[in-house]
Amino acid sequence: MVSTHTPEIEGNVPLFTTKEDVEVDETSARNEQRNVAGSGSGFRIRQMDDADLGRILELRSVVRWAADPRAFDLLRGVRDARWAVAGAPGGTLAGMVGAVPLGSIGILCHLAVRDGYRGLGLGATLSSWAVAYLKSRGAKTVRLYSTRQAEGLYRRLGFRALGARTVYRLEGAPRGPRALEWAYGVETLTFADLPELYGVDRWGYGADRSHLVFATLRLHPGKGLLARDSSGRIKGYLIRSAGGDAIHLGPFVAATPHVARLLLTRALGETGPSPVRVVVPGPDTNPAHALLREFGFEGRKDRLQMELGEGTGEGSVGLVHYGTTPYMAT
Repeated sequence: MVSTHTPEIEGNVPLFTTKEDVEVDETSARNEQRNVAGSGSGFRIRQMDDADLGRILELRSVVRWAADPRAFDLLRGVRDARWAVAGAPGGTLAGMVGAVPLGSIGILCHLAVRDGYRGLGLGATLSSWAVAYLKSRGAKTVRLYSTRQAEGLYRRLGFRALGARTVYRLEGAPRGPRALEWAYGVETLTFADLPELYGVDRWGYGADRSHLVFATLRLHPGKGLLARDSSGRIKGYLIRSAGGDAIHLGPFVAATPHVARLLLTRALGETGPSPVRVVVPGPDTNPAHALLREFGFEGRKDRLQMELGEGTGEGSVGLVHYGTTPYMAT
């Protein structure tokens, strides 16, 4: 028999957090928990601490649809990112969730519940903990990528579907694009370009991803490309990162399909024989689909992008996201 007892919530003081922050975070999470169905007597929801890291890796290995652990490692270093774990009676780590605030947009990610503990409300409880924390940090919109298994859970919490993302992959040499007129200068991205790029990215995405862009470039220095027009304004950029058995392209942003084609041509020319992967967010009307197929990429539908709260207006300011960062594609 499943009890309707609400899990106890505890909070640890994490890095970069003031006493006032902790009080806000814990109060918001506790208030949100009162509105969630109980998840079984004896469960305890608390903030993750360093002692949990080994058990987190083990949990992620058994929850097969959980995101790449490398994404977890990078997101864990984002300022103000928080993680909650669900402790079962006897000390087993039954579940986890991440919450990454990026200003007006918050990312709910890495939700995982161990076999044997599903159906008890833990997924809803952990998700509500993350939403409460993100709202306490000023997020007006909470965004996530859902598996098929979790889609119903998120809909019950009020999330709406925006469309399935598409994962594209290129094996072998790309097909040659049509002749290009290099009206834009494509250059290697340097750290001196970052302040300007952060502003362009925030303007186009609707939130501050500077921590993620910087962390990605620290892991893969010299792997960014920048396109400028004749006046020197940034019209697009692309970041390459190695992960698993392929090179990942993303974030990949461009003002026009021509700019995107120039960036992709240069990136593929520098990649070599390795397989290349691009995750395209958003609807089928995104021009990224036609562009990637032009180069020989093959795609498959993947997780469903979902949102809670106010619309962000992403993509309405003249910049199109041809590929998302792998660390947001969780």
